Amino acid sequence: MLVDTSVVLAYLSGGEPSSADAEELFDGLVGTGRNAASVSAITVAEILVRPFRTSAAAVAIAEGFLRHFADIRIVPVDYEVAREGARIRASTNLPMPDALIVASARVADANVLITSDRTWRKRAGDLASTMTILELPT
Repeated sequence: MLVDTSVVLAYLSGGEPSSADAEELFDGLVGTGRNAASVSAITVAEILVRPFRTSAAAVAIAEGFLRHFADIRIVPVDYEVAREGARIRASTNLPMPDALIVASARVADANVLITSDRTWRKRAGDLASTMTILELPT
C-alpha cells in the first residue's frame, strides 16, 4: 500500500477527523510489521513544510515519524515516476503533487492507495481499475 500525505498529516496532527483511522493504520498495521507501506518522496517534502515554518523541534517530530516507522519505503521521484505523473496529470487533471503520489503508487506496484482526499476516486479515471483507492473518513 502507498499512503498519501493527507493520511500522514492526520496521523501527525492527531486532531483531524481522520486522525483515529490514520493512527490505527500506522500503529496497528504498519508499526506491527503486518503490512508493508510506502510513501512518495513528495509526501516526505509535504509533511516537512509546516514544521520548517514552525521550529526545529517540529521538524524533528516529522522526521521522527519516518525513523519510527523504519519499514516505510520512500518511493523516489525518478524519471519513471515523473513520466507517469505527467501522464496521470494529463489524463485526470490532478494537481502535480497528487499526480506524482499516485504515480509513485503505480510505479511501486502498490495495489492500494490510502488517502483522505475525497476527489481522487472521482478524478482517478483508469487508475481505479489498476488499484484500490481507500478514503479515510474526513
